Amino acid sequence: MPQENISTLTGFAQLSDLPCLKLQYGKASAVVSLYGGQVLSYQPTPGHELLWLSANAQWHNGAAIRGGVPVCWPWFGPASAKINPEQQPLPNHGLVRNRLWQIRHSQSSLAATSVTLTIAVNDIPATLWPANAQAQPVNLALTLLLSANQLIMQLSCDTPLYQQAALHSYFRVQNLEQTTVTGLSAHYFDKISNAEQASQDDKAHFSAETDRIYYKTGSQLQLFDDQRQLAIEQRGHDASVIWNPWQQKSRDLPDMADDGFTEFVCVESARLELTHPQDLCLIQTLLPR
Repeated sequence: MPQENISTLTGFAQLSDLPCLKLQYGKASAVVSLYGGQVLSYQPTPGHELLWLSANAQWHNGAAIRGGVPVCWPWFGPASAKINPEQQPLPNHGLVRNRLWQIRHSQSSLAATSVTLTIAVNDIPATLWPANAQAQPVNLALTLLLSANQLIMQLSCDTPLYQQAALHSYFRVQNLEQTTVTGLSAHYFDKISNAEQASQDDKAHFSAETDRIYYKTGSQLQLFDDQRQLAIEQRGHDASVIWNPWQQKSRDLPDMADDGFTEFVCVESARLELTHPQDLCLIQTLLPR
């Protein structure tokens, strides 16, 4: 019978004093930080790390942690003009990456180990509320479910808002130039050229800075490098974001080593539509092959 448990950690890697939880199910483990509600590690077997965490990542003084699976909410990237018409100094990728979350529920069973973290947010911009809605604290929840062969991450909010969200997953790769992501859609927005583009196939390769929003991607993507394969299932999304900063931006980022870009790619499940208020249930499932 596999062992199932949840334990507390103080500090992870070089992130001293960071409050974390470690989930264990048999040989599989995952670590999530209460700061940011951010998954930092997923090892389906000991020593087989699927997520990338920058060796220069920080968390003190309000810094967002570079790596793992950051939670972007209630907007993605810089707040758009619709969200921030007066161009106030709002943080990139939303409000919850540098705040402490709380443990709401945890459970171990014969099937899986799970935990739910929540955060109450009371400074939602007025532009994100439906007309005539009364502003109030909004609860966001992240549920992790770890079993023998997968990690499920579910981000949910039951308050109808004009809201965006992304599970901004950094995946460790062995050989960036041999890495591909498949299952993508034919059309994407290229943030480097600031233009809509069409792809000849459903694949993304990495030979330069890459920052693309693929629209209406399917329920499963595949990440290949020259040593392994990872299936990435997604639900509740309307786009997938593929990102790698390449050399110059890697050098420019203070929380990334100069060659850090060679070690990861981001494959993000996102909900970006802002045309009408709705609740949120965004799910990304990692299935090592």
